[in-house]
Amino acid sequence: MWGTVLLAVYGAALIAIAFASLKYADTMENFLVAGRKQKRLLVTASMLASTIGGGITIGTVTRAFSLGFPAFWFVAAGGIAHFAQGALLSRKVRETEALTLPDLADKLVGPSVRTLSSVIIMITWTGIATAQFVAAAKIVNAITGVGLQPAVLVAAAFLIAYTLIGGQKSVLRTDLFQFGFLALGLVATVAYLYIAKAPAPGALVVEIFNERFDALDLAYYVIVLGGSYFICPMMFNRILSADSAANARKSSFTSGFGMLAFALGITFVGLWARASIAPGALGGLDPLNYLARNSVPPFLGSVLIFGLLAAILSTGDTVLLTAAGIMENDLIKRKSVAGVRLWTVVIGVVAGGIALFYTDIIGILIKTYNGYTAGIVPALFVAIMYKDTRKLDERLAFIAVVGGYALGLAGSFAPEGQALAKLLPMAGLAFSGLVALAAARKPSAQR
Repeated sequence: MWGTVLLAVYGAALIAIAFASLKYADTMENFLVAGRKQKRLLVTASMLASTIGGGITIGTVTRAFSLGFPAFWFVAAGGIAHFAQGALLSRKVRETEALTLPDLADKLVGPSVRTLSSVIIMITWTGIATAQFVAAAKIVNAITGVGLQPAVLVAAAFLIAYTLIGGQKSVLRTDLFQFGFLALGLVATVAYLYIAKAPAPGALVVEIFNERFDALDLAYYVIVLGGSYFICPMMFNRILSADSAANARKSSFTSGFGMLAFALGITFVGLWARASIAPGALGGLDPLNYLARNSVPPFLGSVLIFGLLAAILSTGDTVLLTAAGIMENDLIKRKSVAGVRLWTVVIGVVAGGIALFYTDIIGILIKTYNGYTAGIVPALFVAIMYKDTRKLDERLAFIAVVGGYALGLAGSFAPEGQALAKLLPMAGLAFSGLVALAAARKPSAQR
């Protein structure tokens, strides 16, 4: 009962913040990149809050419960990617004054790559929105006891409404609070589990590799999954909202440290569950929700649950806004805030419909990341690195993205657990990168 009341109060507070931000949502620049005036603290917190969503919270604990410590790399790959982003990309990206990632592709390569990248991102980010709806529904289910499918409908409806009201300004305003809530819940949970209820000696095993995770798996996590953070429409929106190129760069570095710290914390929660909870005891719950209900004091469990919900909502609203902005600005090629709001509803409805029937969070994320990372990331990385000296040949760059995407997508349909599922996306990355380099070196590519 009290959980339902608190959930309603929490939702009402977020909606109130969205309405308070409504006056800032009058132009596309204000709605999508918050006027490009955001300070480093807000940008960093929003990077972390937007990155650490359902897949990284519930999904990583679930994976650590079954896989062990190697689940750490699912999150750590993002931290490594943010360091590389700060070192190589953030300043250059902010200097372009683009509105979206496809808009940046248009400025650096050409309109065909803008359209192609828009289509790929729309497919990918619809899948990511689906994962956030599933994760949020599991939290709503844990708090209220309502069935998973009705919880999906509630979570989707709330996220759609909250996002379309306030736009990027309300997202940035709430991300600092939401990430702080999650960090508090996670730190307190780790401290309690390892001090008050420490696992039996020898029950906790920390290993880089095991029989279910080898060097190829590590390479796949760091290169393919990490690539999706390195060049990411959501992270680029944060970079483009920063008040300066210098602060955009610093925000990427700081968020990298934050992600590595979170990677350790959330993985050790999963390892505690692996060492202390019998698989048959879960009763249909994922390990994190089971732990919050049964392994920590009720107050701490509530803080952890609401912290998880905050993280999921922070990712979900950013995913919807990113996809809707790209649909309006780069595919429809209009600059209407009303249009972005309309596409927020459409994308949310599609993702919510998928979430009603497909609930494997990590599976959803991996399948959607493969094609995107293999196709877009290497080609756009080359384009950004040559930003000040060359413009890529548009036809070759288009081929680089198509070929890389096709190979990465093929990996998503390979049998899970087989080497081919990881090798195909990595082959796609190599293809896209090599062809993009050829596009940069073509004589006609000179600015």
